Amino acid sequence: MSQRDDRRIDDLRMNELMRRRLTRRSVLKGAGIGVAGFSLASFLAACGGGDGGGTGGGGGTGGDGAFDIAEIYAGEPGSTVNFANWPFYLDQAKDENGDVYNPSLARFEEQSGISVNYQDVINSNEEFFGRLRPLFEAGDDPGWDIIVITNGRILTALVANDWVYPLDPSRRPNFDANAAPWARDPFFDPQNTNGMAWQSGITGIGYNPSMVNGEIATLQDLADPAKVGQSSVGMLTYDMPDFVMINLGIDPTTSGPDEWREAAAWLQMQKDAGVVRGYYGNEYLDELRAGNLSAAMGWSGDVIYGSIWLGFENQFVFPEDGALLWVDSMLIPAGAQNPVGAMAVMDYYYDPEAATMVAEWVQYMSPVPATQELMLRDADQAEEDGDKGLANKLRASAESPYLYPDEAFLSRTSFGRPLTTDEEVEEWDSIFLPISQG
Repeated sequence: MSQRDDRRIDDLRMNELMRRRLTRRSVLKGAGIGVAGFSLASFLAACGGGDGGGTGGGGGTGGDGAFDIAEIYAGEPGSTVNFANWPFYLDQAKDENGDVYNPSLARFEEQSGISVNYQDVINSNEEFFGRLRPLFEAGDDPGWDIIVITNGRILTALVANDWVYPLDPSRRPNFDANAAPWARDPFFDPQNTNGMAWQSGITGIGYNPSMVNGEIATLQDLADPAKVGQSSVGMLTYDMPDFVMINLGIDPTTSGPDEWREAAAWLQMQKDAGVVRGYYGNEYLDELRAGNLSAAMGWSGDVIYGSIWLGFENQFVFPEDGALLWVDSMLIPAGAQNPVGAMAVMDYYYDPEAATMVAEWVQYMSPVPATQELMLRDADQAEEDGDKGLANKLRASAESPYLYPDEAFLSRTSFGRPLTTDEEVEEWDSIFLPISQG
C-alpha cells in the first residue's frame, strides 16, 4: 500500500498547504515579461537568428544533433541526482518525528543507493528558464540533473538551442513497459527524444455552484452575466488563447494569426460584458476558494484535489466543446553532472508502485495507467483498516476521468499552439497581451 494513507499529513496542515500552494501550472501575471527583465519573445532569439532554429517543442527534435548519447551516458550513475520540480508535485508524508518527507524518493534511494536532492523550485516555466539561460549560454553546469517543463515555448527554446540532452532509449525499461499511449511519442517531442512525462492535466472550468445561475458547461457561459454575475470570472492568462480557440472550433496546433484574432475578439467581447474579475496565473485558485470568483478557467488537478480530498464546494467541468491538454515533462539539461542517475530516477517513476504514490497525492493524469488499479487496491486496504473516508477518496480519484481519461475523452482535447519563431511569439503576444494587461 502506498504511504500516503498511513503517514499522511494531517488535514489542518494540508488545508494550509493547499491555501498557499503554487500550482504546477503557475505563470507570472503579465506573461509577456519574464522576471529577468526580458521579453518572452526573446527566449527564442538564440534559436538561430530569430527563425526558431529546430522545431523543438513545436514538433521536432530540435538542435543540431551534436550530442553523442553513448558519451553522455557512459559509466555508472553518480551518487546524487539534483531534481528540480514544481511545488506540491510529489507525494509527501510525515516520518515518526513529524517531519515531512517524500516516500517515493525514499523508496528509490533505498533501492538504488543513489541520493536525490529534490527541490520544488520551479514556480513558472518562464522564471525558471530565465535563471538557467545565462548558465546554458556560458556552457556552465546548470545545477540540475532533472527539470520539469511544460510543453510550449520554453520547451521549444530549450530543445532548439541544444540546452537539453537527448535521452538514452535503452535506459527506460519501465517507460517502455508501462507508459500510457498519450505519454508516448507526443507531437511536441517525437519518440520521446528529449523527455518523459511527469504528469499531465487539462485546462477546463472550475465553478462554485452556489454562486452561479444554472449549469456551467460551455465557454459562452463564462461570458454570460446572467449565469456568472458581474466581475466574477477568472481567466488564465497563459492558457486562455488556446482554450478559447478549442471552444470556438479552431484547432490551435494548426492555427494562424487570423484564428488568433478570432479568439481575441471573443475574449474582448467577454471583457466588454463586464464579467471578468481578473486574468490570473496560479492565484486563481485562492480567489475561487475564497468566493471571489463564481467561475474560472482552472487546472484539473487543483480543483479536483480540493473537491475530493479537502471537501471544497467547487466543481470541475470539461467544457462541451473541448479542453486544453498539457504535459509536464522530465528533461535532462545540457551540462547535467549525473545524466545516468537522472535517467534512473526518471524511469523509476514509471514503476507502477512509485507512480501510484505520486498519483494519489497530486491528482493529475498519471502517465502510468496501472496506477488506477493500484489506487483501487489501496482503497480496499484502507477500508479493511477501518478508514472509510480515505477509501472513498481513493476510489473517487481512481474513477475520475480527469485522472484516467479514455480515448473518447482525450479525443475532445487539444494541445496548444506551438510557437517556434520570434515572429510568431511577437505576433501572438501583440494580439493577446493587450486583453489581459490593458
